[in-house]
Amino acid sequence: MQLKLTIVLLSLLVLTTAVPLELRDKHTKSSVVAQKSFDVPAPKDGKFKTSNIKYKAEGSCKKHHFKVKHHHPNGPIHDPHSPWHINRDLPCVCPIGVQIFWFFDDTFAYKQDGTFIGAASNSVGIATDARSPSYISDISVTLEGDVTVAIPWTESEAEIQYDITSRYAFWAYGPCIPIDWKHSWHIWTVVKFIGLGKYVTVGYTLAEYEYDDANGSLIISRQEFLYYSKTSYPYGAFASVYVSGTLYLYALDPNSDKYDIHVASAPGDTVSDKSTWKYWQSSSQSWTSNEPDGSVRDESNAAIVGKLPFSTGSVFWSDYHNAYLLVFFSDFADSTFWAHTSPTPVGPWDKTPIEIVKTKHGSNGYNYGGQATPVYYDQGEGQLGQKLVLSYTYQDNSSTWFPASDTVVFE
Repeated sequence: MQLKLTIVLLSLLVLTTAVPLELRDKHTKSSVVAQKSFDVPAPKDGKFKTSNIKYKAEGSCKKHHFKVKHHHPNGPIHDPHSPWHINRDLPCVCPIGVQIFWFFDDTFAYKQDGTFIGAASNSVGIATDARSPSYISDISVTLEGDVTVAIPWTESEAEIQYDITSRYAFWAYGPCIPIDWKHSWHIWTVVKFIGLGKYVTVGYTLAEYEYDDANGSLIISRQEFLYYSKTSYPYGAFASVYVSGTLYLYALDPNSDKYDIHVASAPGDTVSDKSTWKYWQSSSQSWTSNEPDGSVRDESNAAIVGKLPFSTGSVFWSDYHNAYLLVFFSDFADSTFWAHTSPTPVGPWDKTPIEIVKTKHGSNGYNYGGQATPVYYDQGEGQLGQKLVLSYTYQDNSSTWFPASDTVVFE
């Protein structure tokens, strides 16, 4: 058990390096390369009221609405009915139709006596109670002790999934993107291990989630890789938002020490075809079809240049603030949630970050992987965005971590 924990902790500490790879055919719409389905248990609280979010194209920010009225730590995100002890990493929320799913990165399952059961580089559960955001029912970790990945392998990936020195892993660092009533998208980072605890980023894969409410099933499909070269910004790896048929993909610029965020846009029906993408140029306040050189810092064309660096975050529309919000951690190891606001997905974003709340951290003095969502929303609590669920990984000590959430309600 300790060896496997050591392996995953080492892998989290190694810096990722993108390798130059290209799509097999840039001008052909990608096809499904892998697919799987899960039976989904019916949540005891019935259908959520909150997933049919309609994003607006433009708003005007109400900055004074960031005063916190209530802050409630919800505790670990877990299945209270599971017989297993499960360590999960980096929770990512995903509304689909009338339900809310949670996807996680590295997941390890043990018996209560510490006996190792199994592990996967990602997993999925479904929210079971709108009033308790930390309650889920596990889907890919079963009561029988089966631990399977949520994101399906291709045949070649599956052949080496148990080789810890050459396997692939899929890790997500941001929430998924609701597309319509039955579908959501999610961009996952694809890494390839090249030794014990060492890996390189080889690209990004687009997962499509379809929830069949009538049959109680979740269908997960993977499209072809969205490969980025060493001279490309990793669009969509930081955050994404879908507005009126267009997907906006946000990328951190590592050349800026993660102070700059660049934005690309893609038509919803050709997301995997990069020839249809456009790139935002702040200097001219216009879009261009020419992909910028991501090997050097281009501060003048960044959509956001922060006073704090960015680590992980979420972009979404808030009715309550009448604006788009970027809610983020400024360091990978952090405990404070900050926000920027904008009337549109590309700006102008305000210059000064707004502190929302400090979360309780573990004995190591930090949390990591902070994200936010407005989808746990109750009509009796005000407008969409007045209540946020903040999620993160709570770092307890060198061998224990778990996903957790807090709820904040603004005045």
